[in-house]
Amino acid sequence: MKFVGLLLLLCFAVGGSMNATPVNNTNKKDHAAAVAGTYNGEAFIEIMQQKMKLKLELQRTHRDSVIVVVKDFMLPNGQKFNYRSNGVSVKPEVKDGKTVYKLNISFTYTYNGMPMKVTATGTVKDGELDSLVKATIMDAMETKVTYKAKKA
Repeated sequence: MKFVGLLLLLCFAVGGSMNATPVNNTNKKDHAAAVAGTYNGEAFIEIMQQKMKLKLELQRTHRDSVIVVVKDFMLPNGQKFNYRSNGVSVKPEVKDGKTVYKLNISFTYTYNGMPMKVTATGTVKDGELDSLVKATIMDAMETKVTYKAKKA
């Protein structure tokens, strides 16, 4: 019993002198919580030269990742677009003394029977989301969508 007590004392002493960090360290920043929420804004679809309202939700799944959810976005042809991503990593960057969060996502989608490859990059700063989406239709034609929104 004395041996166990001495061993524990030794572990605490060594751990304290090495500035050991416990597993549940609360000093780690929760980047996903900083960006999570609902964003209301407008998407400008380059190929159609049209602005459309778009509501997007970032749901926190882990301190460094979110899920991107788009519900009932009405496309110009009347088709509803619903999307739910897998985990998207949130990468913090400090610019001009402010933290800017970067998101990158890619997926495939079928629009009017045409396969599309979609890649998007987003930046969240001070509760505002700026995003650029590039869609390549049938490996031939590319279009862009810019999205600007504010956190609700």
